[in-house]
Amino acid sequence: MVRLKGAEVVRRVDGGRLDQTIAPAQVILLAPEAAEPVIGPRREAQRLDYPVIASIREPVAYEGFMPIDPLSAPLEEADFIVSAGVGVSDWESFARLANVLGAAIGCTRAVCDAGRLPRDRQVGASGTLVDPRCYLSFGISGAPQQLQGIARCERVIAVNTDLHAEMIKRANLAVVADAQAVMPALLAILEERR
Repeated sequence: MVRLKGAEVVRRVDGGRLDQTIAPAQVILLAPEAAEPVIGPRREAQRLDYPVIASIREPVAYEGFMPIDPLSAPLEEADFIVSAGVGVSDWESFARLANVLGAAIGCTRAVCDAGRLPRDRQVGASGTLVDPRCYLSFGISGAPQQLQGIARCERVIAVNTDLHAEMIKRANLAVVADAQAVMPALLAILEERR
């Protein structure tokens, strides 16, 4: 959320490039820096006794972020996507990495055709057009349909053994290496920092 004012909420969409104005939800949780302090005359707060509120016996407590299932997060709404191509063979490391990063899982059409991931995980012109802030690809060469699907991504990180792959050319950060070597190395770094 960028701004909360009266009967409207402004939030970032399109990978952080656009603002969207919507009606506020019934319950809104705000971080201290999410809204500017009220300037002007102060108003008195009055307690309202509603049956629903009165029935709550325990106080509300913040317990951190809820874990997400990388295969249930809709690709259209994902802020971070870890995607696999035919260059991925270590599926256990791939799934663990997506889970540790809290990212949604995506893939190419060839991966879906091989039965490795369900069709709703397919990124591309014949799958889902995505616009996350970060798209981390492993073993994806970068077919035109795949590149169309990630055209609006803010940042692309590509891991591929082919220096001349189209995905490497599209990437903001390219790692020319085997995905099977990079994924366990990333996992080791991330788990060490926990």
